[in-house]
Amino acid sequence: MEKVIKYLFYLLFFTIPLIFLPWTSELFEFNKMVATYIFTILIVAAWAIRMIAEKRIIFRRTSLDFFLVGYLATQLLSYFVSIDRHTSFFGYYSRFNGGLLSSISYSLLYWAYVSNMDKEKTVKTLKLLIIATVIVSVWGILEHFEISPSCLIVTGKLNTDCWVQDVQNRVFATFGQPNWLAAWIVALSPIVWAHLINLKIKTQNPKPKFLFFYSLALLLFIALLYTKSRSGILGFVVESFIFWVFLTIYSLKSQKEFLKNIFKKLLIFNFLFLILALAIGTPWTPRLLAPRAQAIGGQASINQGSALEVGGTESGEIRKIVWRGAIEIWKHYPIFGTGPETFAYSYYQFRPVEHNLVSEWDFLYNKAHNEYLNIVANTGSFGLIGYLLLIFFSVKQILKNFNELLGDLDFLSFGVFAGYVGILVTNFFGFSVVPISLLFFLYPAMAAIEQGGERIKELKSNITTLQKTLITIILFFTLLLFYSISRYWYADVLYAKGKSENDQKVYVDAEKSLSQAIKLEPDEPLYHDEIARSYLFLDKDKESLEEINKAAVLSPRNLNIAKSRINILIELGAKNQEYLNEAAKELKRLLDLAPTDAKIYYNLGLTLARTGNTKDAIKTLEYAVAIKSNYKNARFALALLYNALGEKDKAKQEFLFILEKIDPNDELVKEKLKEIR
Repeated sequence: MEKVIKYLFYLLFFTIPLIFLPWTSELFEFNKMVATYIFTILIVAAWAIRMIAEKRIIFRRTSLDFFLVGYLATQLLSYFVSIDRHTSFFGYYSRFNGGLLSSISYSLLYWAYVSNMDKEKTVKTLKLLIIATVIVSVWGILEHFEISPSCLIVTGKLNTDCWVQDVQNRVFATFGQPNWLAAWIVALSPIVWAHLINLKIKTQNPKPKFLFFYSLALLLFIALLYTKSRSGILGFVVESFIFWVFLTIYSLKSQKEFLKNIFKKLLIFNFLFLILALAIGTPWTPRLLAPRAQAIGGQASINQGSALEVGGTESGEIRKIVWRGAIEIWKHYPIFGTGPETFAYSYYQFRPVEHNLVSEWDFLYNKAHNEYLNIVANTGSFGLIGYLLLIFFSVKQILKNFNELLGDLDFLSFGVFAGYVGILVTNFFGFSVVPISLLFFLYPAMAAIEQGGERIKELKSNITTLQKTLITIILFFTLLLFYSISRYWYADVLYAKGKSENDQKVYVDAEKSLSQAIKLEPDEPLYHDEIARSYLFLDKDKESLEEINKAAVLSPRNLNIAKSRINILIELGAKNQEYLNEAAKELKRLLDLAPTDAKIYYNLGLTLARTGNTKDAIKTLEYAVAIKSNYKNARFALALLYNALGEKDKAKQEFLFILEKIDPNDELVKEKLKEIR
């Protein structure tokens, strides 16, 4: 079983950064999360069977155990008071990582690792991580040159046409988002540097291998530059500084000749990095000697990516607004927060009104884009304290191991430390995804292992009937859990299929796919939300309302589901006025959950106008443009209502405002203005 556990860990670390599948609703994170659950089940089962077979408890205690349990306790307490327990357990749908189940999985993997792996196995694990990182780096570099292996897998064509994102300008390989790929490269780069130092110290003729690892380090940096990730490059700079400063401190305590060599390597290394940064460009600098148009295009491409980084408003300005909202959540839920992974629901209750004026004002923000603020908003002060203590003692554990290994001149532990710091930096400007969370929990595990490992004598006695029975029970529960995870995964495949069929207007097929998904996972609100859409277009009004109501009951704080319900009520309002009245009530309720969302006021204004409440509609639309002065649609609707009531001057003012300050080329507004004149 020891070998089985070893190879399962090898597979875990090698496959998680590489895995993605085109059949699911989210190609990258979902499949990485499901794979992590499967590996956790298999590893823990193999660990339990090993203990039964060897008739002893195999559990290696570490200095981090107490703080890991403490962190899990804060997550559990926050889960019990969560505003949406389903989300807090599984994670926000489309993100998945960060729920209680994922935290439990990472913790179990930590304890399984320190109890079953040793230094030799860890060295091999790190080498496999480097190989996986080289693969995704080459993958990303190819994407920059419009050659996407992902598209070859998905569509059979070796180009980048399968992506909506501008993957050529900001690569993401098998990670789905440039910042996530950058964070991974940052976490692994110091491991490559550590191999370089070890080769220089331990090998008599290190030149061939030394050049190989040198090339790998430069390859990873090129891929990092092609992500154009600000947080990634900042993390790289910080970890580089820490790595070389600590190395210099060590050198001063050892050999002078070694110190000279280190400074030489430091200068060459950083000089090459600088040349590459100038040649390829960074988020702050254009490409060296690039034509002016290309340089400008390179700068513009920085904004390709997630919701926070797409559009006209500078991402730093948006982050400040989102961070303020996260702090407001914490102020109102200071102890245990609103529940793990509930930021998408709680943020809109405290969303700063200034958010209406940024270019991404109507995007859904399901993360605080700062892991620490995300933690404090979701799990409160207890959660943040538990998380910070876990970080502090993880660093302490890694550094302790590094100090113990100095006599062996092994710098891999120090590479782990620098990579861990890189994770902390990138998380400050973003959030953890599955591969990064895996390293966040297991880098300290790698540092905690004993140097020589543990030799177990082979048992000569036969396995008893009791042992066989216990092993059979373990295998039964393993199969049961594996089946549950498989159902969970396949339900998402059916959901993705049904959603695609809805988009293609093949509603009968969509109904069948989504019905199957609901049979497998009846408590997933998004499935009920999507099938309600199918029923609506199939003129099954009763079924549509039943399904959307189920979704709303399962996730009452989910704004997207609430808005879907409103849209369905408005559609049905064409047949029955009562549905419009119900939609107006729902919109008013929604204002309690999102009091600064200008779009809700706009839709409420339109709904009130359709029900004949013109004066209330005008008041609502006036408030919408008060909190979002550049809201073109709201001003246009307001002008039409003013005109209908005979208030032509006010109507003219609204039309002129649109033409003078929002869109001077709007022909429809020009026509309406002429009609009034």
